[in-house]
Amino acid sequence: MTSSVGSASESRLGVLDGLRGIAVLLVLWYHLWEISWLGTPAWLAFVPATGFVGVSLFFFLSGFVISHPFVRAEALGAPTPSWQNFAWRRFIKIVPSYLLCIAFAYGVGYAQLQPGASTLPDIVTHVLFVHTWFPARFGTIEGVLWTLAVEVEFYCCFPLIWACLRRQPWWTAGTMIAIAWLWRADLAQCCYAAGFAQYEENLPGYLDLFAFGMIGAWLFVNPGRIAGSAERARWFGPLCAVAGTALLVALLENLYSTRLRDQWQSVWQINGRSLLGLSFAMIALGALRSPRSWQAILDNPPLRFLATISYNLYLYHQLLGRELLWHHVPQYAGDPHRDPWWQRQFMAVATAVTIAQAAVVTYGFERPLLQLKRPARGRHRSTRVGT
Repeated sequence: MTSSVGSASESRLGVLDGLRGIAVLLVLWYHLWEISWLGTPAWLAFVPATGFVGVSLFFFLSGFVISHPFVRAEALGAPTPSWQNFAWRRFIKIVPSYLLCIAFAYGVGYAQLQPGASTLPDIVTHVLFVHTWFPARFGTIEGVLWTLAVEVEFYCCFPLIWACLRRQPWWTAGTMIAIAWLWRADLAQCCYAAGFAQYEENLPGYLDLFAFGMIGAWLFVNPGRIAGSAERARWFGPLCAVAGTALLVALLENLYSTRLRDQWQSVWQINGRSLLGLSFAMIALGALRSPRSWQAILDNPPLRFLATISYNLYLYHQLLGRELLWHHVPQYAGDPHRDPWWQRQFMAVATAVTIAQAAVVTYGFERPLLQLKRPARGRHRSTRVGT
C-alpha cells in the first residue's frame, strides 16, 4: 500500500489543473455566448449551449482536491491534516476575492441594476454565503456568486463528511448521491411551477458531484482497487479517460437535445447530474493514471495558467461581459446580435478583457494573500501569559 500511495504524488495532480482550466473556459464561453449569441457550426453548437456544466466540473474538482490530502494521509498512516490550516486556506482563498468582487459590482453600479436588488438583504445574505436559500436574493449582486455559497457550505460540512468517508467510503459516497437525487426529484415535484431551479441549486442538489470527486480521490490513492498490476495500469488510464470523455460528450449532446423543453437544464440534471459526475471521475482517474505523454493533453502551460486565474476569471467574466455590452464595447448601433462582425469582435474583446482582469486580481491580490501564514493563536496566548 505504501508504495502505491507514494506514487500518487502531488506533482501528478497537474491534470486536475487542466480540467479546472477547461471548466472555466466552458463557463466563460457559455456566458459570453449568452450575451453575444454568436453562432457556432452545427456540430459544435451543443458546447456553448451546455457550458454551464463547467460549474459541475468545478464541484467535482473541489471534492477531489479537498479530499486528496486527507485520503492520502489516512492511507499512509500519517496524522490527519490540520483542520485549522484547512479552514485558513479555504478562507484566505475564497473570501477576500469574493468580497472584492462584490465591492467591484457595487462600485461600477452593476449590482444595483440586478432584478430584485435590495442592498442590505443582498449584502447580508451574500456575506454569510446563504443567498441561495432565499429565492429573492439568489441572483442579485452578481449572477455567478451562487456557486460560492454551495462551495462554502460544502467546506463547512466536509469535516463531518470526512469522518464518514474515512470509515465507509462507498457507503458515504452512495448516500451523498442518493440525497442529491432525492433533493432534485422532490423539488421538481413540489416546486416545478415556481421554477424549481432556484430551490434546487443548493448544496444538497450537488452532493453527488462532490461525492464523485471524493471517491475519485480515494480510488486514486488506492490504485489497486481499479488498475491492478502495473502492466494493466498502463492501458487502464488512457482507456478510462477516453471512455469518460466519450460519455461526457454523449451526455452533453443529450442535454442539448432537450433545450426546447420547459426548464430543460434543471429537468435533465435530475438524473443526468450524477452521470456527469461519473464521466468526470473517469476522465480524472484515467488521466492521472496515464503516461506523461497523455497527461500533457491536460497538464500544459495554457491550461495551468487558466487554472491559476480560474477563480477570478469566474467571478468577473459575466459582469465584465455585460458591462462591455452596456457601454457599447465594441461600438454598435441598433441590435448588435444581428451583426456577425460585432458578435465576433465582442467575443474576442470580452475574452481578452476578462482574462486580463482575472490575471491582475489573481497575481496582484489573491496570490499575495495566499502567502500569509495562519495566525498562530497559541503562540499569542503564551506571549500574553509570559508578560
